[in-house]
Amino acid sequence: MMLADYLHTLTLYHLADLYDTLYQPDVPHFYTEDEYRESVLAYWSNPQNWDAMVASLSSTERQILTRLALQERCQIDAFLEELSNLGLVILHREVNRFEVPDDVRVELLERLPSLQDRLSALETEAEDGGAPV
Repeated sequence: MMLADYLHTLTLYHLADLYDTLYQPDVPHFYTEDEYRESVLAYWSNPQNWDAMVASLSSTERQILTRLALQERCQIDAFLEELSNLGLVILHREVNRFEVPDDVRVELLERLPSLQDRLSALETEAEDGGAPV
C-alpha cells in the first residue's frame, strides 16, 4: 500500500485532522477530501519535511523507525500513535497491528543513519562469525 492509497481510506474528519497536525495553520481551512489528500501528499513529497522529522527524533525513536522500515515487529506505543497522527503508520487497533506504506518505508530507509550502522554490523558479524560490538 502507498501513502496516497491509505489517504483514500480516511474520512474527511481524519484528513482535516492530519492536515492540521502537519501544517498547524493559524486559521482553520475547510477543503474537500481531495484537497486535503493533495495537501498531505504535498507535505510528505517535500524532502525537507522528511529530513526535519528524522532530525527531531531521539536515538530510541530512530531505532524504532529503523525497525519499522525493515518490517520488523514493534510494540504499539505512544510513538507509533504519533506516527499514525502524522499519517506515516496505519494502525489496526482491533487486531493490534500496524502497517507502514511502502513509499514511507523507502523515505525512512534513505534517511536513517542508524540503518547503515546496523547493516555494517551484520556484515562484520558474517565475516568473522562473531557478534558485532
